[in-house]
Amino acid sequence: MKQELKEKIEKLPDRPGVYIFKDENENILYIGKAKDIKKRVKQHFQRQQKWIWDFLDDIADVEVLECENEKEAMLLEAELIKRYQPKFNIEWKDDKNYFFVGITKEDFPRVFWTHQTKFKSQKSKVKSELSTTHYSLLTDYFGPFVKGAELKRFLAEIRKILPFRTCKDLPKKPCLYYHLGVCLAPCKNKRQKKKYQKMIETLKVLLKIYLQENIRIEGYDISNISGSLAVGSMVAFEKGKPKKSDYRRFRIKRVKGQNDVKSLREVLSRRMKHIEWDMADLILLDGGKGQLKAANKIDIPTISLAKKGKHSGKLYSRFSKNFALLDELPEEFKNLLLKVRDEAHRFAISYHKLRRRKMLKI
Repeated sequence: MKQELKEKIEKLPDRPGVYIFKDENENILYIGKAKDIKKRVKQHFQRQQKWIWDFLDDIADVEVLECENEKEAMLLEAELIKRYQPKFNIEWKDDKNYFFVGITKEDFPRVFWTHQTKFKSQKSKVKSELSTTHYSLLTDYFGPFVKGAELKRFLAEIRKILPFRTCKDLPKKPCLYYHLGVCLAPCKNKRQKKKYQKMIETLKVLLKIYLQENIRIEGYDISNISGSLAVGSMVAFEKGKPKKSDYRRFRIKRVKGQNDVKSLREVLSRRMKHIEWDMADLILLDGGKGQLKAANKIDIPTISLAKKGKHSGKLYSRFSKNFALLDELPEEFKNLLLKVRDEAHRFAISYHKLRRRKMLKI
């Protein structure tokens, strides 16, 4: 490796992005992505990897394009490889590698998956005139998803509780999917526009969780013994981790006897009055379909989780009588929801025990 190239590599950023190897004639040899550009580029030149990269001696220069995160770097890498077709990039040279979920911008949005997005790309005058800015006037895209089979299974299972339409054109009468309970049939129920769009907002949040984006989830649970000393808990998760500084405890004041739904409604009502608190992207209630009645007046996307054993459960929404099985959903998605539910449960029980100790003066 020439000294000039070695010095340039030492000055590379330790941020997410894309790196481009070029030869002495400015021809692109290889394009790669990295969570840490500097660390990844250095790895190419390590002795144990040299036998894999037989073009290393031809590298005369390296250019980088920094990104906000690894997902953005993944998208940019795929776009650049498809555009420039580097000799030593074997994968991603066609349009059938990453998967995206498209949600159309209509009164009753259609949901579909695709190999490529119909992006309009806005070029900017950075090196090589490359840009990561993508947009569409007609469709929102979520991705990239690497595992196509897993994505299709996710959409099929989530559709049981969020019955979205998939048809390109609204038919004149409900199709089989409506009778199976996996489509709200906007072709028939055109007055349900507001309900349908709220359902789509819930789907968008769940897709972002699947993509491990920074979503704030708030979990709620009620704890009592035969209706006495009833308390409620609120836990908050951001970036998939508990944010304990935002946990809150509620002593149930207005509900007499054992009524978890009314107790949850009281907790949510009191919580929503605190506009100074960070607002949730998703509310997760501990319980089944009945607990969702507590959130009837809440505009925030809400689902409930009825746990089965330690590692399984059923998901419910207010848009369907059906449920989705956690076991059929991606492992990281499933585990995050279980963590939120378990933490809300633990926090509620710990507060209830504290109240009992104080009452008994233990």
